[in-house]
Amino acid sequence: MSNSTIKGFQCLIALLVLFTTTTAQVKTSDLSIRDPFIFTHIADSTYYLYANERPRIAVYKSKDLGHWEKMGFAFEAPENFWGKQDFWAPDVYAWGKKFYMFTTFSAPGIKRGTSILIGDHPAGPFTPLVNHAATPDSNLCLDGMLYAGKDSQPWLVYCWEWLEVKDGRIMAQRLSRDLKTTKGKPIELLRAGDAPWTGPVKGHNTEGIVTDGPFFHRASNGELLMIWSSFTKGGKYAIGVARSESGELKGPWKHDAEPLNTDDGGHAMLFRDFSGQLRISYHAPNGAPHTRVRIYKVTDVNGKLKIVL
Repeated sequence: MSNSTIKGFQCLIALLVLFTTTTAQVKTSDLSIRDPFIFTHIADSTYYLYANERPRIAVYKSKDLGHWEKMGFAFEAPENFWGKQDFWAPDVYAWGKKFYMFTTFSAPGIKRGTSILIGDHPAGPFTPLVNHAATPDSNLCLDGMLYAGKDSQPWLVYCWEWLEVKDGRIMAQRLSRDLKTTKGKPIELLRAGDAPWTGPVKGHNTEGIVTDGPFFHRASNGELLMIWSSFTKGGKYAIGVARSESGELKGPWKHDAEPLNTDDGGHAMLFRDFSGQLRISYHAPNGAPHTRVRIYKVTDVNGKLKIVL
């Protein structure tokens, strides 16, 4: 066999390996990812999904929401980055001409908090907007997200963790237009214990009621809804719905009597697919190693949400 023939086979094998590596797909039902957030990117007709792989955030892409291909890493923490632990709940939002990832980090001697990262594309790469948390340094915080109402004022909405305050809270902090600084003091939106369906949990030598994963939806009847997660009185992780009686972020917020689901799942977000169908993504069941990504259609009838299984 000539050298040219051998080189030809080597090139063919290399191409086959590259093709196999870059096109390997995983079914949604096989994805073991907590706190799944899906960004619908109209510009390239692609859905992006993010996953904690500390000290990095992985990114997957899909065309159909049923099969996902791992692209690589949307964020790799530089050596001098303040966050060394957690890498929880990466959420991505378009704001202005950029994309922003809100992710929860902590470090030895530094309380858990949400940092804001910036990138030119929803797949990354993202870099720290500033090298510290946007949530208050004095509080134990997580699951921060971006919200902007009718006035386009950006807010950081986050959870003040139950481990510190017992009755978990959802807070809102006004941000500057460039998202680099906060303005004024945080305001309290709701407490977990006010919802009729929530119950206490025990952990880390304390007992309290959890708030996780707030996300907002302007309903078909104009109501402003917040979905968020906690544990039921029966001990299952679940997705609750709260309604702003003013139609604005500051509320007051009234809780629906029952959660949306019964499958021990939560930390949900809502999005529209490319056909305009409202969908929900979350992880269920809550306990490892069985946790998987769940994506379902959602109906919105006069502001009443229902997951279509």
